[in-house]
Amino acid sequence: MIKTILPVLFAMLLASVPGLALEITSVAPTRATPETRVVLTGGLFSQQSRIYLGEQFVPTIRLLPRQLEFIVPPLSPGTYSLTVQDDIDTAVQPFNFEVLASPPQLTDVEPKNLDVCSDESERLVRVEGRNLSPETQLLLDGKAIGYRLIAPGTMEFRLPDLPAGVYGIEARNPDGTSSLPQSLWVNNVPEISGVERGGDFVNHYEMIIRGKNFFYNSILVVKEPNTSAGGPEIRQLTYYANRGASGAGQGQVAALGEALRYNDCRTLLYLRFPGNFQDKELTLQVINPDGKKTSPYVVTMP
Repeated sequence: MIKTILPVLFAMLLASVPGLALEITSVAPTRATPETRVVLTGGLFSQQSRIYLGEQFVPTIRLLPRQLEFIVPPLSPGTYSLTVQDDIDTAVQPFNFEVLASPPQLTDVEPKNLDVCSDESERLVRVEGRNLSPETQLLLDGKAIGYRLIAPGTMEFRLPDLPAGVYGIEARNPDGTSSLPQSLWVNNVPEISGVERGGDFVNHYEMIIRGKNFFYNSILVVKEPNTSAGGPEIRQLTYYANRGASGAGQGQVAALGEALRYNDCRTLLYLRFPGNFQDKELTLQVINPDGKKTSPYVVTMP
C-alpha cells in the first residue's frame, strides 16, 4: 500500500512547485573511497530520480524529496561527474566527485602468537586482507619485509628471529595509504610438555625434560621428599644449565655429581643421582634468566 502511495505523493509535490528544475545543492562528502555513504541534497527528487557517477548508475539507498543517499561503488580512483536524472530533467551544474583509492586493510594474522624457539616451518605467518596487490608493501614494526602473494588478499612471510615482544604488522600501498596494524606476539615463557627417563647407569640416570623456550642459562628447580631424619619433609635442589650443581642457595641442597645440560630450546638433560632407585613424586620447574618460569610439573621417578 505504501509503495503505491509514495509515487503519487512525489508527483503531487512536483506538481505543487511548477517550473522548478531538478538540482543538486550539496554533496557530503565530495571525495571518498568505495563503500562510503554519500548524502546528496537538492531536489525535488522522486522515485524516477537516478544517480550516475560518470556513466555508471548508482543505486539509491535512501530517498527523500530533498535528499538522496548512495554508497560509492568500486570504481577506479579518479574524478567523476555526479548527476541526477529523472524521466524529464538532468540536474543542472553536476558536481565533480572524487573516488579515492581504497586503503589496504588487514583482517587477520595467523598465527598471532609464536615462540622464540619456533622452527623454520612454524615461523610462516599468513596475513589476510583487502585491497592488497603485488605492489603492496608489508611492514613489520615499520620496516618492509619480504613476502609472497599466495592468493588475492593473502600474503605469507617468514618471521625472522626476534626477541620476545609485541610486533605490529601493516600493509602500505604505492599511493601511501596504510592499513591499521595487526599485532603479532613473540612469546618466551618456558613450558614443560613432558619428562621421560633416558639412559640408566650404575648410580645415576638421565631425565629428559622436553618443552619450549628453554635458554642455555635456564635454571631447574627440583622438589623431592626428604628421606633424611629430622629434616624438612620436602627439600629443594637448584641446577644451572651448563654449570652443573656447583652450589646451592639458602634452604637448598646441592647434590654432588648432579648436573643440568642444555641441549636446545626444547630439551634439557638432567643427570640425576638419587639416594635410591625407588620411585617418588618429584616436582620440576624451569626458570629463565628474566624470571619467567614454567608451571610446576609433577613426575614419578627415582
